[in-house]
Amino acid sequence: MSPRSLCLIAALVLLIQGFSIFAPMVVLGGAIQWPDSLDYPPAQMLPLLLEQVDAVRLGYGLYLGYSLLFLVTGALTVRLAARPGPQGVLGLIALGAAAASALARAIGIIRWLTGSVALAEAHSAPGLSADARTAIEATQGAVNAWGGAIGEALGVAGFAAIWAISVSLLILRDRQLPAWAGLTGLAAGVLVALPGLELFGITPPVSIVLSTTGIQLWFMALGLLFLWRGLRRPA
Repeated sequence: MSPRSLCLIAALVLLIQGFSIFAPMVVLGGAIQWPDSLDYPPAQMLPLLLEQVDAVRLGYGLYLGYSLLFLVTGALTVRLAARPGPQGVLGLIALGAAAASALARAIGIIRWLTGSVALAEAHSAPGLSADARTAIEATQGAVNAWGGAIGEALGVAGFAAIWAISVSLLILRDRQLPAWAGLTGLAAGVLVALPGLELFGITPPVSIVLSTTGIQLWFMALGLLFLWRGLRRPA
């Protein structure tokens, strides 16, 4: 693949990655008040989920696609950040972190497309006893906490942060991209890692929505950089 084509493809993927977060935000925000609904108690969330099940499937389906796209985004960014040739340790760490992040995010999202829907349907069954309803709500609380820890804390705050920091160090080391791209990437990587402190019982100084917005803006900036470089190169 020519350098021009590679830059233009990377630009397209990164811009899609950057802007695609708004699709699930619009769909889920309008249907179930996402992301605030992530903190709703199960007794409130399960009926809302069942009422808006089609919108939930669409919104989280889009979110799943966006999350899996991160593997492509991660690999293309590593390719353009590093010097041509075999991947060194930093490049391999970044590629592994991108794959792990995509997988963890997908697992976290699938809880809303499978287990939570099944629990919402069971919760709405006529004649359900109070004890059974309480048990279903407790199960939903556990499923949500487990899935959130895998998807948001591990997939985003953990592996995506490792990827962003590794790529930023590649940029600063190999100088295939401007230094500002590496410096802002380090800032984005640290920012997106902060919500992971919750796993250790520490209240994060920023919400996962704010930290994710930071790395999305970095994706957009890199996408525009690759677009500019691709258009400047001869066909």
